Amino acid sequence: MKKLLLSFAIAFASIIYAQNGNTACSEAQALCGALGSPFVNTFNAGPAIPGPDYDCLGSQPNPFWFYIPISDAGDLYFALSQEGLQGNGIDIDFICYGPFTSLEDSCNNLNEDHVVDCSYSASAQETASITNAQVGEFYIMMVTNFSDQEGHITIDILENSTGAIDCAGINLNAFLDANANGVKDDGENDFMIGTFNYELNNDGVVHNATTPNGNYFIYEPEMVNTYDVGFNVLPLYAPYFSVTPSYYENVSTTSIETVTTYYFPVTLVEEYDDVAVYIIPVEQPQPGFEHDVILSYVNLGSSTVAAGSIDFSVESPLTITNVDETVTDLTDTGFTYNFTNLEPYETVTFPVTLSLPPDVELLGDIVTTTAIITPLTGDITPDNNTSVNSDIVVGAYDPNDKMESRGRNVLITDFDTNDYLYYTIRFQNLGTASAINVRIEDVLNEQLDNSTVEMIRSSHDYIMEQDENKLIWYFNEIMLPAAQDDEESSNGYVYFRVKPFPDFAVGDVIPNGAGIYFDFNEVVETNVFETHFVEAALNNQAFTLNNFTLYPNPTNNMVTLTLGNTTTDNMASVKVYDITGKVLFSSNAPSNATNIDVSTYTTGIYFVEVHTNKGIKHTEKLIVN
Repeated sequence: MKKLLLSFAIAFASIIYAQNGNTACSEAQALCGALGSPFVNTFNAGPAIPGPDYDCLGSQPNPFWFYIPISDAGDLYFALSQEGLQGNGIDIDFICYGPFTSLEDSCNNLNEDHVVDCSYSASAQETASITNAQVGEFYIMMVTNFSDQEGHITIDILENSTGAIDCAGINLNAFLDANANGVKDDGENDFMIGTFNYELNNDGVVHNATTPNGNYFIYEPEMVNTYDVGFNVLPLYAPYFSVTPSYYENVSTTSIETVTTYYFPVTLVEEYDDVAVYIIPVEQPQPGFEHDVILSYVNLGSSTVAAGSIDFSVESPLTITNVDETVTDLTDTGFTYNFTNLEPYETVTFPVTLSLPPDVELLGDIVTTTAIITPLTGDITPDNNTSVNSDIVVGAYDPNDKMESRGRNVLITDFDTNDYLYYTIRFQNLGTASAINVRIEDVLNEQLDNSTVEMIRSSHDYIMEQDENKLIWYFNEIMLPAAQDDEESSNGYVYFRVKPFPDFAVGDVIPNGAGIYFDFNEVVETNVFETHFVEAALNNQAFTLNNFTLYPNPTNNMVTLTLGNTTTDNMASVKVYDITGKVLFSSNAPSNATNIDVSTYTTGIYFVEVHTNKGIKHTEKLIVN
């Protein structure tokens, strides 16, 4: 007995091939987009269309078609393999046709005379051969699988190949043009303090993309599309640089086997200093457990920082239990870290381990960490010299979540139109096998100014694409281990900032969540994190509702919320949160005596939040037993 099934999705740059979309040769994708990239198989995709001579293939379930353009003459040898979700080998089959003079000509001539290699064995590893390939020729390869098991496929060119293939596309590269000659010379580094943009076929829709390495690839096998492409230095740093050229109009791929690179030389027009520090919360604090934050510092300036230091501190009840670098003046609540020779645009990160006492009364409290970097003299953006992170203490929590560094309540007197909200989206692979690709989608709330989005840091290489208020991060070929196999390496994060529009006021609430996709599984929705602009701290007596009552508490059925008899203030809204910040109950028109059914809630601690017509807010813990 034999066989096993598949269809594939291939991740190449920012393009992800659609599942079950290649049942015909006319839908073939470029093999160069799949080489070395494991792609997820699918099942129940149906057989290949009838008509072609499938030679040795006794059946053709769930096909995926590739075209192979030849750029260098010689012999080509391909290693094909397939694995199941548990790493077990799964049978893979293939057929290869050619040579053809054009891609259009090939699909009409898939006959016996053009079969160059074929295998229908039960092996999970195969080798496909194309001998004496010539420049300008095309070949067609179809890969199938018969057993209807989930897994992934990998195709590689073997080292003994003497020929070569290439693919069509447009590569955008921004680099620091040190000698201002407009040419990328040896030793000139890529420049990443900016965003790429492109418009397809003059359709009026401008797409933006950010990468951590100054390169962005647009995969374009069609050759019928044209692009307007550009690069912009981030607005804060734009006065210090010139980009010439910064824009190309109506560019396209020149041939089906060519990658065309468009360079954006960036020259420094004025020296400047700018260091920054960030605290990135990669885990949430829990009573009785340790958790890590990432301390990240970067030289965003144009010259080397000879020496500097970072003062890091935590507020009680947090304590510092470990630092993965040599520090001075280390105590339970702080330390100083000294650095030297920080090169322009260099980033350094290291974890700091913190701990909380095993006190369940801490659930829902805010714990704060602070980092300050020096030198400050002449720094053009002193606001990024200090990072303050406020985390909500939780119990057991979903590791796929979204948090903002200031915590749920932002004191409006401490926040102005120059300030940003700093978001962290955390993700963890809780599946049973490695995730080949991960994608995060975030639609920013309309109160956030999407023109101010700035990517700061991520756990893995990424491409971030932005269309107005929609942000998508692609982690292609991340191969993120499952938590059951490698808990520490199964985690990741993105960390970015964005400004609210300047008309924010007391009482405004900015909600934001995200969706996380592991390969082709259903979306994992994060919590919706809410930022509340308030006029006084929660522990300020003037901000407390003295006539607020919540009973019975604890409860396992109904809870009654009352606001005492008053003619001057009334309840405007009520919300119930769980310890991760997820909203379980919301009412925007409650009476001053409201019943809430919590009978379906699991045992634990929750938070009831009341807003009044006068903008006063109070939060009370609710215990469900």
